Amino acid sequence: MRILFLHGWQSTPGGLKPTHLKSHGHEVLNPALPDDDFDAAVRIAQDEYDRHRPDVVVGSSRGGAVAMNIDSGDTPLVLLCPAWKQWGTATKVKASTTLLHSRTDEVVPFEDSENLRNNSGLPESALIVVGTEHRLADPESLEAMRKAVEGAGRRKEHLVATVYYLEMLSPSQRSAPPPRDGLTVLCVQSPTVPYYRFLYNAVGDDYYWLSRRKLSDAELAAAIQDPRNELYVLHVKGSPAGFAELDRRKPDEIEVVQFGLMPEFIGQGLGKWFLQWTIDKAWSHQPKRVWLHTCTLDHPAALPLYTKAGFTQFKQGMFRREL
Repeated sequence: MRILFLHGWQSTPGGLKPTHLKSHGHEVLNPALPDDDFDAAVRIAQDEYDRHRPDVVVGSSRGGAVAMNIDSGDTPLVLLCPAWKQWGTATKVKASTTLLHSRTDEVVPFEDSENLRNNSGLPESALIVVGTEHRLADPESLEAMRKAVEGAGRRKEHLVATVYYLEMLSPSQRSAPPPRDGLTVLCVQSPTVPYYRFLYNAVGDDYYWLSRRKLSDAELAAAIQDPRNELYVLHVKGSPAGFAELDRRKPDEIEVVQFGLMPEFIGQGLGKWFLQWTIDKAWSHQPKRVWLHTCTLDHPAALPLYTKAGFTQFKQGMFRREL
């Protein structure tokens, strides 16, 4: 899940709360917000939201007021002791908002969240009482925050997509000349989790790639650092431009688990060349079968690209994907 976390006054990025969310496998955007300029903090938060389109926005104390004053569409809010009476002009929140507050908060009165809930017409269940002080940094409060964030993310809409399963049973005789100079493909041995998440999100963000995002850091590390899982990164004049991932764990077959380009490198002929490079690499292991899947949420050129490369469809299905 992608989370925009807006910290409080006199706080800094990387605190206990965003770290707790990150440790559970979530991607956390945690921009630095200036203490002395609320309007600038709102502009920074709005820019982060517009560029990354998070699944949930979390605001802590003054960060809660910042969250209330940005245009976040239908994205759920989770507000921790929001200091909305001290900063900003917003006095109500959307229906998809969850509030967490301590009754013994010594900085922002608990009654402020009660008033906010009443102003907004939220049910009593939308206000979660937890913790013994303003920071909500104790283990119980951190877990309550995590559960509220994950629950908010699960309440989002879904859409139905068609998935196509494609296979190749013998090596392709096709060749694809490089479309330009400066192309290199590097094998990343034992990739780090942050680096892999960077690649995964940069390539798959526009196409609702979620399966790897849902894994915790430990689960993801176990998958990508398995020696039978191969990660290849395409570089254009030294800059990463896309990646391919091959799963060799099953005997006699290889799955192209991930394949794609970063947005700024699409439309330059790189996909055809890099796909053929990936196919040739897969067949170099001499499997009996190479296969992959794509769906209607992927780039519209993906399915034609795969079929032109020699893959044939062997199965089709439907699935639901969170928006």
